[in-house]
Amino acid sequence: MLIRSRRSAIALTLLSLAVLPVTYARANSDIGVVVLHGKQGNPGGRPTAAFLQALHSAGYAVQAPEMCWSGTRIYDAPFPDCLQAIDTAVAALRAAGARRIVVAGHSLGGNAAIAYGTSHPELAGIIALAPAAQPGQMARNPRVAPNVAQARQMVAAGQGGQRASFTDTNNGQVFTVVTTAAIFLSFLDPGGPADFPAVLAQERVPIIWVAGSADRTQDQAAALFGRLPANPLNKFVQVGATHLDTPNAGTGPVLEWLKALPAR
Repeated sequence: MLIRSRRSAIALTLLSLAVLPVTYARANSDIGVVVLHGKQGNPGGRPTAAFLQALHSAGYAVQAPEMCWSGTRIYDAPFPDCLQAIDTAVAALRAAGARRIVVAGHSLGGNAAIAYGTSHPELAGIIALAPAAQPGQMARNPRVAPNVAQARQMVAAGQGGQRASFTDTNNGQVFTVVTTAAIFLSFLDPGGPADFPAVLAQERVPIIWVAGSADRTQDQAAALFGRLPANPLNKFVQVGATHLDTPNAGTGPVLEWLKALPAR
């Protein structure tokens, strides 16, 4: 029993460590970068692990918070409320001495980075690594569409705060999530707060968009990038990578782009 208890304690400790924010102190740059993981991911998880280390090695302060779409929290708060975690990470970077803030994100994290930028024009830049989870596409998925309709019906009936089981997808994989109808819609309703293609024309922050050539979530990436207002610092980069490998494959172009951001 004692051995089992110790093993359980160790397992719980490892689980808690897996979702702790990743923090790298500033080295030789005044730029601080917030890095947002993808759906069902966690800070420092495989898709962004090498990317985080490369930023740190290049001298950037880094904060990688756990978002409310992580594997352990999946949809425990509405999409707009989730973005408050970025505010906290930004404050930590500024307290550490960063004067210019860049928000990066992979997949759903890239979606959130873009959305956050539209209401924070003071940012120095946005790094969108295979931004995904477009509600317009998700709502047309035959496995997801009935769940969006169900959530809408619940909200219309005054049951938006009621929890239920909904079907969602992540990089082609179907999974079940238990959350409220209102929260589910905040992520998957076309025209809702997570519909980042709808706000691209409002973006005033310089952005680098990295898309993988073997990533089906990026089939429309070039066209969506074209919706952004003209900015000489905007850059679209295609890399030979899958969805999960895009952060690592895009590290080199991202580091070069960061060097080009104007001083303040």
